[in-house]
Amino acid sequence: LDLPAAAKIKGLGGKIEERKSVRPITKPGDGWAGKDGTGKGQLSSSQLESLDAGKRVLLSRRLGSDSGGRGTAVCDMAAPPATVLKCITNFDRYAGRLSQCSYSKVYERKKNVVARTETIKAHVKLAGGVKTFNCYYDHTFLPQKNMVTWTLDPDKKSDFLDVQGQWCVFKHPTRKNWSRVWYSADVALPPWLPRIVVVQLCKTSGTKALSFCKKEAEASAKSWGVRGGGALGPSLKRPAARLAPLRPARRL
Repeated sequence: LDLPAAAKIKGLGGKIEERKSVRPITKPGDGWAGKDGTGKGQLSSSQLESLDAGKRVLLSRRLGSDSGGRGTAVCDMAAPPATVLKCITNFDRYAGRLSQCSYSKVYERKKNVVARTETIKAHVKLAGGVKTFNCYYDHTFLPQKNMVTWTLDPDKKSDFLDVQGQWCVFKHPTRKNWSRVWYSADVALPPWLPRIVVVQLCKTSGTKALSFCKKEAEASAKSWGVRGGGALGPSLKRPAARLAPLRPARRL
C-alpha cells in the first residue's frame, strides 16, 4: 500500500498502517489571524477588546472532515516575537511547566540551510485523564514566517492517530516589543475515546499552551532584556561594576 507520508504511521510490530488524518493548518491562526496577524476582519469587536484587555480568546473552526476538536486560541504577550519563538522551540523545558506535560525530550534536531527551516522532533507525554498519551511530534520551525508547525513523526508509534498544529507569532499592532500569538491544533484520537473528550482536549490545549508560553516568554524578556526583538544575556540588565576609591599613596 503506497500511502503519502502524512497518512502513514508505524503501528505495532513496526508495520506501516494508515491513520485517520485531519486537515493541515495552512493559514496563520487557521485563517483567524488575517494577513497582518491582528485578527481584524476575522474577530468580533468584543473579541478584539478582550485581547486588548489581556485576555485569551478561544475560537473554533469545525470542517466537515475534521475530528471535531479543531480550535484556535490567541493572546498578547509582553515579549518580542524572537523571544516568544525561542520559548516555543525550547521543548526540553515543557515537562512540568506546560500543564499535563510530564515528559518532553528532543530526540532529533536538524537545520535546512537552503530552505531556511529547522526540524525538531520531540517525545512528549501528556496526561489525558483516562490515560497518559505518548506522542512523537515532528516540528518544523520557519523563522522567516515566525511560525512553528507540527504533526506526528511517521517513523514512531504515537497514541494519537493524527495531529496538525501551528504556532504563529506576529508583532503586536500597537505595543512595542509585544507579540500577538496564535495557537491552532486539531487531533484525531483513538475511536474508543469519547468524542466529548476529543473536543475538550483541543479546547483546553490552546489555553494551557498559551499560558505556558506567555509565562515563559514574559519572564525571559523581563529577566534577560530585549534588543531588536531578541533575547539577550543578563549583562544588559546588570549595573556597571563600581570601582573602589583610590587610597592616597603612603609617604616614605
